[in-house]
Amino acid sequence: MSSVLIAGAGHGGLSAAAILAKNGYKVTVLEKHTKDSIGHDWHDAMDIPAFRFADIPVPDEKDFRRGLHMCYMNPQKTVRLVMDGGPGVAQSNCITIDRKFLINYLIKHCEDCGVNFIFGADIKEAVTEGSKVLGVRAEIQGEEKEFLADMTVDAAGMYSPVRRSLPEEMGIQNEIPEEDTFEIYRAYYENTENYITDPNYTVIFFNCGKPGLDWVITEEDYIDVLIGKFGRLTEEEIEASLEDIRKNYPGMGEKPIRGGSTARIPLTKTLPLIVADSFALVGDSAGMTVPLNGSGIDLSLQAGKLLASAVMASKKNGFRKEDLWQYQYRYFTLFGLDLVPVSIMRRFFGYLTAEDLDFFLEKGILTQKEIGMAGGISGITPSYVIEKITAALPKARLLPDLARSLKQLPLYPVIKSTMPSEWDSKKVNEWIKKYKIL
Repeated sequence: MSSVLIAGAGHGGLSAAAILAKNGYKVTVLEKHTKDSIGHDWHDAMDIPAFRFADIPVPDEKDFRRGLHMCYMNPQKTVRLVMDGGPGVAQSNCITIDRKFLINYLIKHCEDCGVNFIFGADIKEAVTEGSKVLGVRAEIQGEEKEFLADMTVDAAGMYSPVRRSLPEEMGIQNEIPEEDTFEIYRAYYENTENYITDPNYTVIFFNCGKPGLDWVITEEDYIDVLIGKFGRLTEEEIEASLEDIRKNYPGMGEKPIRGGSTARIPLTKTLPLIVADSFALVGDSAGMTVPLNGSGIDLSLQAGKLLASAVMASKKNGFRKEDLWQYQYRYFTLFGLDLVPVSIMRRFFGYLTAEDLDFFLEKGILTQKEIGMAGGISGITPSYVIEKITAALPKARLLPDLARSLKQLPLYPVIKSTMPSEWDSKKVNEWIKKYKIL
């Protein structure tokens, strides 16, 4: 029986763990937190089809809420870009689900499939031999132990000690740059006046001048607040945004009734290489999020299914990277590469000020089309590029950055079409060099 070690109880790792255990693998998950403390104390959005893709039973209807109708606003709140939705959104596949419920639901599913969990395991580093990962070292109740396996999966998050300790010769990026991260404050406040906006989900770009986005979701019994910034978020910025939000949302309570904590999320395109001999990255450790807002539950669950399939197919050859490459190829061509335009747009945001964003939304340079560009770049033609650059002429200092960003967008289908479908060291390395340009 082949053994698989999952480092961290991330969504993608659990998705893979359940499938592998059901198919006869001895699967162990090491998780730093206790079973009672695991999971963020808030709700997040995801799509129901992600469960089905990953062969995970869909939770009962009572365990989630369907649909959110949303809009985007500029810093001065003079423009509202209402996204597709409306009354029909209640029947949509988009749901919001309690993160603590979700992680425990996935753990229970894994246990039912035969996965073994070791909680309270503080992972320190990878155990490697040349270009092969043998397992990890972890500390449990003050004692350091080695956990070895035939195949190791890193699902330990953005700051994974496994990925960060890999030797350079493996070619896997150790660090996610600070500029490609997003820090959020998330809390729920009492909605004393049952104040509901339409749409009930509002995203505000660069609120109070900070580079990032805030959101406010109004429900009958609470007001859900997220305050986010590219890079590091300060206490002063949190307080400034809360004060501003209270001015526009009457009846918002003073103290959180839930949450009230911060977290960090990767806002990067998927890392260029996510496999090695007997090893793979999944989830936040691999940069599997939507680069504009950090959403990644769907991507991780689906990636876990792809990873499990590749692991099973590579068993007879000892889980070589040549075989595990199929996991990376399938994930990138199904999901990862189509998020590259979002990553390009998000990086351009780093050059902007709040005043710039007011200008871009008020002049129609940034519209629903650009915000909804997660699915690809259809419509990015030479005339489109000229139109956007011409409209931005009053912001002359931004023209080089805007032109550079728009010029990169049409390159992504080329990168997508030239990704090697089979492992070939020379071709893979050449492709990685091109991918890094984007």
